[in-house]
Amino acid sequence: MSPPASGPRTPLCSVVIATWNTRDLVADALASLTRHSTPETTEIIVVDNGSSDGTCDLIRAQFPEVILKCEEKNTGYAPANNRGMRAAHGRYVLLLGSDTVVRANTIPVMSGFLDAHADVSAVACRLVNPDGSPQMSCRRFPRLRDAVATYLSLHILAPRYTMKGFDFHATQEVEQPAATCLMLRREVLGRLGGFDEAYTILYNDVDLCRRLKNDGGRIFYLGETEVVHLGSRTTRTAPPEVRLEMYRNILRYFRQYHGQAARWVLTPILTVRLLAATRSALAFRLVSPDSEGWSA
Repeated sequence: MSPPASGPRTPLCSVVIATWNTRDLVADALASLTRHSTPETTEIIVVDNGSSDGTCDLIRAQFPEVILKCEEKNTGYAPANNRGMRAAHGRYVLLLGSDTVVRANTIPVMSGFLDAHADVSAVACRLVNPDGSPQMSCRRFPRLRDAVATYLSLHILAPRYTMKGFDFHATQEVEQPAATCLMLRREVLGRLGGFDEAYTILYNDVDLCRRLKNDGGRIFYLGETEVVHLGSRTTRTAPPEVRLEMYRNILRYFRQYHGQAARWVLTPILTVRLLAATRSALAFRLVSPDSEGWSA
């Protein structure tokens, strides 16, 4: 990903939101952004993934200042975000979920930390539920044993991975915060090439953080600000075909970073889990030769 040419202005931050059939949610996200920022300091880029709920029409009508890119079909979370990142002109790029509401100090605190710490490549902040309770949004990079415990719903056996006892109000260095609210230096994204688009839906942020760390970058969680996150509404209501792609992404990650053992250990676990979730024969495609988990 090459940095875009300089435009008429260089905002401090470019906010990139990928959305798919979340019209009302993204409207709330954009309302919070426009309320707490100005076009002189913040540009907002929305990439709509072929929504059928009128998302693009609403944004054009209610938020004309937003840079809107409407795909004809759902290309996946990672490709949509990459398109938004390529259009960004800001010193920093804030990846933001369409189901979020930012606070007044969110962007100033995050960008201010990057201004003050030249050795830090990216920052995240506290994600909270609408009632104010914190969400566990940071993880360590998962080992194969962590994946087995997680996808057998035995999270209690992976306290290192889930960072049990995490202090939500303390600023600290972390390995893998969620990309629901993740601000990165644009030059770092350019060097890394953005998301690996093979991870269309899941584990793209885990892979990005891992490549960032391997590149010598540092990532911090900031306890001084927060973003309301309404949850993964899109993935919870996803059809079997989309869920199949999600599970293929999981297999791809562990196959890439943990070798052949991952395909043998995780494929049967994920197949059964997907079958239970979808009650669809599509689950058996995870064991087919063209599935990422079984590819050479």
